[in-house]
Amino acid sequence: MKICKRCGYEKLLVAFSKDSSMKDGLTRWCKLCGSKVSAERYARDSKKINKKSAEWKLSNAEKKKSSDELYRQKNKEKRRIQTAEWKLANPEKVRIQKHTYRARKNGGKLSKDIVNRLYKLQHGKCPCCEQSLGDDYHLDHITPLALGGKNIDSNIQLLRAGCNMKKQARHPIDYMQSKGFLL
Repeated sequence: MKICKRCGYEKLLVAFSKDSSMKDGLTRWCKLCGSKVSAERYARDSKKINKKSAEWKLSNAEKKKSSDELYRQKNKEKRRIQTAEWKLANPEKVRIQKHTYRARKNGGKLSKDIVNRLYKLQHGKCPCCEQSLGDDYHLDHITPLALGGKNIDSNIQLLRAGCNMKKQARHPIDYMQSKGFLL
């Protein structure tokens, strides 16, 4: 047992971190108090810490790059799992990322809340078949990128996956005429 110098409570030795510079080989504060001190210090000095970090990254760009690459190589499986978990937790962000990546060369960028706005605007229905969008819907360029459309909010609609696959890169008027809606 050992008494924490910060909170004053007597605690088991496992409640203290190791510190080889101390006589007993343990820190003066328990782990809980140590984490509180770190959080307080970060809250107080976060701007200064972030500024120093940014300055270091700028002046040591090559060292940072090689360090990051080494970390990526050593932690491939861990990063793959974290990425998969993030993708499962953020399906809307993944949709927008995929869409933006494909369309980046044509300029423009989609709003982060585009899916929610379109879903409400379209009342949760596909404009092609007027059925419920459900969970399996695609972001579709009204005027396809292949035909000169831009990757901007005003050129995006939500379509059911099947409708989007049938539409492909056709002009919206041509597609709707093929379905018998427009003359």
